[in-house]
Amino acid sequence: MIIFKKVRWKNFLSTGNNFTEIQLDKNRTTLISGENGAGKTTLLDAITFVLFGKPYRNINIPQLANSINEKDCMVEIEFVSGGVDYKIRRGLAPKIFEVYKGGKMVDQDAKSKDYQKMLEETILKMNYKSFCQVVILGSTNYVPFMRLPAADRRGIVEDLLDINVFSVMNTLLKGRIAQLKIDISDLEHKIELQKEKTIAQKRHIETLASKNKESIDRHEKEIQESQKQIEEHQKEIDEKRLKMEELIKMSSEIQVDKDIEKLNDLGKSIHAEIKKADKDITFYSTNDHCPSCSQKIDCEHKEKVLTEKTVKKTELQKALELQEKQMTKLNEKIIERNHITNNILLEQRMIHEIESQVNATNKYVKKLRSDIGAIQSDTKNIDEEQAKLKEMGQAGKELVENKLKLNDDMQYYSIASFLMKDTGIKSKIIKYYLPIMNKIINKYLAQMDFFVQFELSESFEETIKSRHRDLFTYDSFSEGEKRKIDLSLLFAWRAVAQLKNSLNCNLLIFDEVLDGSLDDVATESFLFILKSLDKNTNIFVISHKSKELLQDKFEDHITFVKRNNFSRIDT
Repeated sequence: MIIFKKVRWKNFLSTGNNFTEIQLDKNRTTLISGENGAGKTTLLDAITFVLFGKPYRNINIPQLANSINEKDCMVEIEFVSGGVDYKIRRGLAPKIFEVYKGGKMVDQDAKSKDYQKMLEETILKMNYKSFCQVVILGSTNYVPFMRLPAADRRGIVEDLLDINVFSVMNTLLKGRIAQLKIDISDLEHKIELQKEKTIAQKRHIETLASKNKESIDRHEKEIQESQKQIEEHQKEIDEKRLKMEELIKMSSEIQVDKDIEKLNDLGKSIHAEIKKADKDITFYSTNDHCPSCSQKIDCEHKEKVLTEKTVKKTELQKALELQEKQMTKLNEKIIERNHITNNILLEQRMIHEIESQVNATNKYVKKLRSDIGAIQSDTKNIDEEQAKLKEMGQAGKELVENKLKLNDDMQYYSIASFLMKDTGIKSKIIKYYLPIMNKIINKYLAQMDFFVQFELSESFEETIKSRHRDLFTYDSFSEGEKRKIDLSLLFAWRAVAQLKNSLNCNLLIFDEVLDGSLDDVATESFLFILKSLDKNTNIFVISHKSKELLQDKFEDHITFVKRNNFSRIDT
């Protein structure tokens, strides 16, 4: 229960720079009187302004500051809630909004709207509409419960029954469900993306494996081609070696060196014999005497010798021609053998070249086999990609598990949302309390000598049955009867609030209720009800009626007066 202790204000509306203070828990009943414009209803505006940031009457916020001083507008209220002292200060010019708990100011959020929300939800446990339905009943700017739309009626009753928490929970739940849908959609997108990545990774691994196989196949093909080349080269080498053996054999069969040597010796001998013959012929042809003994050479002998020498020379020349012919034949054989030898050397060189090619090809084949072995043994890239694929699979599994968890959460949220709706738990609670509410309302109607059967439905539509009369609605009655219904509802809501300990506070204020359409009997009934209320209730009644008529009905009396354009309490 909230116990409002005191409220005070200055430079607020028509109040001057000195604080006007009212002790709210001093007396059970207090009459507030004064002439029109004296500042009686300022109490209502000050209380609602300091608590909720807006006045009770339709007054613009800037107009709340005193129009003469135009600054230092301040309202303060002190109360106890849950055994803790609270103080709220709210002002204009400069703008101030402070909440004190146990003498220390509560940390303010960045936005005053959040600060106000904290005040209403965690400290006051009521909002402006609920406060005006349970604490205040005025003649101006008061919207009776029966004139509120169904949604606002429901809101008031939910506050009274302290079940608006379900509405808050439902609002929060809607936000969570909306976020959950976004999260699920995001997860579905991530799962699809992960699937695509996994498929792409598998293809990448297959491509790597395929590239390895293609590389090995290409190497194997090159090895086969190289081995085929080696076989062809080896065959060519064998053929050339056979050919070279034949050439060597042919070369070895040409044995002309000794014959040439003999022919050369024979040629030299023949040339020497020819030279000797020429010398002798020249001697006998040119000499008639012997140079040694100076004897005359016989002509016959001379002729004989010349003939013999000439014949011998001719024979020697024939022998030399024969020798030259034989030498020519031997030279031809030498040329032939040289040619064979050149061919042998050529074949040897070609065999060497081919063998070099074979060796190079063998080395290439060896390298290819080594590369194949390296490709077969080096699976590092594939292993790394396989590891990545495994990680992707694990990540995909976690995403699916998260989605399943979110789906479970969504199912629970859906069930909770169904329970939090107006047709859920709240409907059950309201259905349970409606008969109690209707009973209390009818009790107060009866106490005010208004004997009708009033009933609110679960949709908060009223049904009013008058004895010996047909079915009526709220608008069917006179203003006085409507006021009786409004008062009965106010008293009923306070009773329900006390019953539920929800919107339970000590303060109850009536503004000009006695000055309107209530007759004397209804006024007496109203005052009787006030006396029957809980002893912890502090009631303030604002009235224009003469204080002499009402003063003996109240424990205390406060009179507002206006002097020098400033409102204050008359002392």
